[in-house]
Amino acid sequence: MTVYDIAIVGGGPAGLSAALTARVHNKSVILFEAAGFSDKLRRAHRIDNYPGIMTISGPDFMDQLLEQTLAYEPTIAKERVQSVFIGAPFTIMTDENVYQAKSVILATGVTMSKTVPGERALLGRGVSYCASCDGHFFENKDIAVYINTLAYQQDVELLASLAKTINLYIGGALQLPAEWLAALPASVVVHKRAIVNSVVGEQKVTAIETNEGTKDVDGVFFLRDSCPPENLVEGVVLEGTSVAVGRNMETNYKGLFAAGDVAGTPLQVAKAVGEGQMAAFSAVAFASLN
Repeated sequence: MTVYDIAIVGGGPAGLSAALTARVHNKSVILFEAAGFSDKLRRAHRIDNYPGIMTISGPDFMDQLLEQTLAYEPTIAKERVQSVFIGAPFTIMTDENVYQAKSVILATGVTMSKTVPGERALLGRGVSYCASCDGHFFENKDIAVYINTLAYQQDVELLASLAKTINLYIGGALQLPAEWLAALPASVVVHKRAIVNSVVGEQKVTAIETNEGTKDVDGVFFLRDSCPPENLVEGVVLEGTSVAVGRNMETNYKGLFAAGDVAGTPLQVAKAVGEGQMAAFSAVAFASLN
């Protein structure tokens, strides 16, 4: 199995900045990105506060940064990372494959919706973040699905082909295409203004609590714009909901770094780009010694 020098989880400004810097230093890089290279920033009409650029749209900024980074030929894996296991080397598991790297940079962005009570306790016992991994366990069963990004439309379709019924909860300001919603089978009930407040169950999921009341389900899939870091890397130390990092973007695990929104406020593009570069410098140094 190929062992990359650096694995980067996330393809937003921090992740692309880290990949660019690492490749300039001639390190082998694999970058995991399955959400369209910052779906959130691509919705920004304009960016006015990036030093050196008077005004630019979010899509134009990301397209230029992506083009610049790809010119240095990092390996791009359009796969969602499910888990990062600490070791020498690190092991990175996606929906489809297993990878290894000497060092890892978390640049997953911020999870706009927080975990809810019962979610972490029942992970693997009815709570899932991966439709392709766990969907078959819920064939002909009643499930709930929470989605807050367009990147997971195919996942919803997969679950709809397996489950008996789906209660679909749409998070935040997400606007799903009307024609796509209309094409879903009758077994999918769409809740456009409902909020999932908690997951209920002792040994396994039995229900969810929402602002519309209690809904009995056999399982619930949280398909968010990014995975909460504590679920991605077991034991990573947090400050609030952000990954705790030092001056060189190091976490509590040697060889594991974090940059951008996942490392805390302010949630600014310039901060993300700078931290991505700093994390890459640290990962390059670590990979060179290991």
